[in-house]
Amino acid sequence: MALRYFAVYALLEIAAFVAMALWLGFGWAVLISIAAGVLGFLTLRWQGRKVFGELRRAANNEVDARAPLADTALVATSTILLVIPGIVSTLAGILLLFPPTRKALRPAVVAVGAKRMATAVDRAGLYATGVYGSRIRGGGVPGGGTVVDGTVVDSDTSGTGFGPGTTPMTTPQLPPTR
Repeated sequence: MALRYFAVYALLEIAAFVAMALWLGFGWAVLISIAAGVLGFLTLRWQGRKVFGELRRAANNEVDARAPLADTALVATSTILLVIPGIVSTLAGILLLFPPTRKALRPAVVAVGAKRMATAVDRAGLYATGVYGSRIRGGGVPGGGTVVDGTVVDSDTSGTGFGPGTTPMTTPQLPPTR
């Protein structure tokens, strides 16, 4: 199957180059191919800095991490496309670097990532739960136990500062600054 995809890709790249060479001439086709690669690497450098800056902000919990993680995956895909020689892959790589394209593809990347994570968790012998606690995939409880829905109530209030006849604990405060 992968060989079939590679064959289609190779035919597409050859057809694009031949069409460009017939339309513009061989020299212009080579020059445009080289220029597209250089333009792609310059765009990668510019957008890569922005994406990794957002990823750094997400690591510091300044922004939601989903968008920077999806953008990082798309920039990595773009890098692979830019490294592969050919005008079609280079143009696809450049297209992936533009923010509107990445924004449009984010939901698909997040969905694929979530599906792969659920599969990995399932293969590890654990189970993934949905929004309301329903099981997404088969799997089981580690150790072969049974899942029982319920509520945990902690009744030990000694020394916690809560309960009848106790004074609530206070949060330590920093001294005021002058």
